[in-house]
Amino acid sequence: MAFLRRLVFPSLLLAFSAAICGPLPGSPWRLNAAAQPAAAPHGSGGINRPEHLDAPHVILISFDGFRADYLDRFELPNFRRVLRRGARARSMIPVFPSLTFPNHYSLVTGLYPDHHGIVANRFYDPQRKASYWFRDKQSVTDGTWYRGEPIWVTAETQGMVAACFFWPGSEAAIKGVRPTFWNTYDGSIPGRKRVDTVVEWLRMPAERRPHMITLYFSELDTASHQGPLDAPAIAQALESLDGTLGVLLDGIETLPIRDRIYILLTSDHGMVETSASRSVLLSSLVDTAAVRVGFTGPVASLHVAGGVEQATRIRDQVNARLKNGRAYLRQDVPARHHYRADPRIGEVVIVMDESWTVAASVISKLRIWEPWGQHGWDPQLQSMHALFAISGPAIREGVTISDVENVDVYPLMAELLRLRAATGIDGRAGRIRRLVQTN
Repeated sequence: MAFLRRLVFPSLLLAFSAAICGPLPGSPWRLNAAAQPAAAPHGSGGINRPEHLDAPHVILISFDGFRADYLDRFELPNFRRVLRRGARARSMIPVFPSLTFPNHYSLVTGLYPDHHGIVANRFYDPQRKASYWFRDKQSVTDGTWYRGEPIWVTAETQGMVAACFFWPGSEAAIKGVRPTFWNTYDGSIPGRKRVDTVVEWLRMPAERRPHMITLYFSELDTASHQGPLDAPAIAQALESLDGTLGVLLDGIETLPIRDRIYILLTSDHGMVETSASRSVLLSSLVDTAAVRVGFTGPVASLHVAGGVEQATRIRDQVNARLKNGRAYLRQDVPARHHYRADPRIGEVVIVMDESWTVAASVISKLRIWEPWGQHGWDPQLQSMHALFAISGPAIREGVTISDVENVDVYPLMAELLRLRAATGIDGRAGRIRRLVQTN
């Protein structure tokens, strides 16, 4: 999934929005003033406390849809600059489902989706009797949808200035707090403008300079959803991103604080090809009038009234007809998915086999391009594995470490920034740091 630019999709493609990625952009780009002291009374007020002035700086970058193996399959000289100066993981294992909003929010909270509440890009909350939709500005900017504590809230509430050049959740006041600098999403802003702004933030006086920064790019994910994964557009998107990363690295080299900056290269998920021929109509599996559909795609959510007995009946109906996936009662979803605790998930969850999807309607099976890239499946699949690399002070150089887990990135960032991590997180402190640091 991705924050997509505002594209004029044919009407049939709009109907496929449950399976493709990205919200429609917000208003034209601007550096919001919403995190000035009056608008963020519980945050830093835009001023670093004295104890944070000599703390390192962390730039968390997401390249949406960057498969772990792209580092080896493509010639990416600026990504390799980071790898020579730092450490990479063989891959990063995303959370389930391997979709954009759940994974981006897990990266910055250290929580699994059934704990942080963003269980998909679009879902129904039976307690609120309302739906969250990644394309809906009202949903995205409403902080009451989000549980947990994003790293920028951790920083701000401890008196450290934070900044977000896009990230799911960063437009909302979560726990009443936004980052000091944040942006209404607009995918049309060039990568060069984004990285130039980050470098300018890092040139600010020490008392105002952000120490925690997020940066997001969607062009690879967008290209992946529009055609085959061996299409020239994939290589072109990667080449463009590599050039943008090079501009950032060159800009950082000009800074007097360059030796105090950590760069984390991440992505939210991998990618695999699917097609209309590998899509199963939900109505062919169950009477859709008997359920409320929360979302469809590689994973589907069904809300069922009538208690466990009725939910069991629906599950069994689906499994009697489904050949390329399996339906579960929510409480029986495999434990490794960490996808049982939240009613937003629905009473019945359909988990499709790799490259297969479940579609809500005939129209949503149709696509102009076939095959095309998609994600959302079991995070243990190699095709869903994501990028992780880090460089900065005391980071081992030129090494490859074992696979890391998405939820461990939040405690890593808190450790690097010398902040107290939020309590009750799923990620484990020190698990990544011990692998990447020299001491």
